[in-house]
Amino acid sequence: VVKIFSKAAKLHPKKGVKVVEDAVDKCVKRLGMGITSGKATKAVENQRARKLYEEIFDEDSPAFVDYYFRVKAAENEIFVVENEKQEILATLHLNPYEMMFCGEKVKTNYIVAVATRADCRHQGMMRSLLQASLQEMYRRKETFTWLMPAAEAIYRPFGFRFIYEKNKMTVTADVLRRAETDEKWQIHSDQEVSGDIFCEEAKKEDLAELACFAEKQLSKLAEVYTVHDIAYFEQRMQEVGCEGGSLILIRKEKEICGYFLALKKDREAWEIVVEDAVQKKAFPAVLHWFGASEEKCTFTAFPQIWEQYAQSENVPAIMGRIVHLERFVCCLKIKKEQEWKIRLTDSLVPENNGYFIIKTGIEGGSLIRVENLSEKEKKMFCSMDIGQLTEELFRLPVFLNEVV
Repeated sequence: VVKIFSKAAKLHPKKGVKVVEDAVDKCVKRLGMGITSGKATKAVENQRARKLYEEIFDEDSPAFVDYYFRVKAAENEIFVVENEKQEILATLHLNPYEMMFCGEKVKTNYIVAVATRADCRHQGMMRSLLQASLQEMYRRKETFTWLMPAAEAIYRPFGFRFIYEKNKMTVTADVLRRAETDEKWQIHSDQEVSGDIFCEEAKKEDLAELACFAEKQLSKLAEVYTVHDIAYFEQRMQEVGCEGGSLILIRKEKEICGYFLALKKDREAWEIVVEDAVQKKAFPAVLHWFGASEEKCTFTAFPQIWEQYAQSENVPAIMGRIVHLERFVCCLKIKKEQEWKIRLTDSLVPENNGYFIIKTGIEGGSLIRVENLSEKEKKMFCSMDIGQLTEELFRLPVFLNEVV
């Protein structure tokens, strides 16, 4: 049995590790915390978690796993459950992302690599990991957290609800031929565009311009999205590159008017973001980049206007959960002014439990904790759990297509 490790903890005088005075769960710890040799030792610690990662996520290529533990794990937090032999039995990774949330930049964590060794399942380890990580995020006043579930049923009991679904379509050979030959697809009277639209692979020197474009375009698309700065795109280039893919720019003459990520060999593209004025003309340009072929193309998270060209479906993708209720409500900006009187229960973050009056509006929200209520007054409050409240308040346009 080990203790949870924390940045805010005291240094153990003999062992050189940090120990929390009030541990959330006695069987949970964080790797690589409190070691004076810093990044090098953290990397060694992270390699211990890699064994379980490779065992559970065996569909990931060795190149991708190398990238993940070299780049992403260097900056993330890994919560683990260990046995007496210091064998890792279960893991949960928190990958940090800066997020735009209702016009405000906030720090969030993307929960990934939640895994339990096959012979240790159904012992409550995942719950312990979720509780420890959520309470650490609450301590840091993070608004919400998010994850891509293997199955909705796994995370729903812990307060997670779907907050983002992405559109997906398969472009068949007949659509490809039509895009190459039909003049109606080349330009439209309601969308006159001068100059050629073409696609090319992004280079590092393009990323400053791309980051400016992405911020401008994503702020029109959504209220909730990750900050797409230069460092973000550098990581995405490495991520897709380790699988043989590319970050592709869409240009109108010399200026960037869109981008997407793609695996050309698999004829797949995702996170296709295009300036409004050229969205229709960009469709055949993207198809042209893939080259003439009788094989189909698959597009995910593309401009909604493209849905007219082929049959598409909406696929639930990302689940979210409120972490720090007061911080979330204060940041939330919605046009409709509303007031809720709720009795909230949160089994993993007890600090969120209680009776509250929540008000929302265009300038942000407010939260008042109400105490010493009479039994009659308590009946005026609607009972909700944290999942129900997440579902009720998180009705925002979201754009989240990160893998890890």
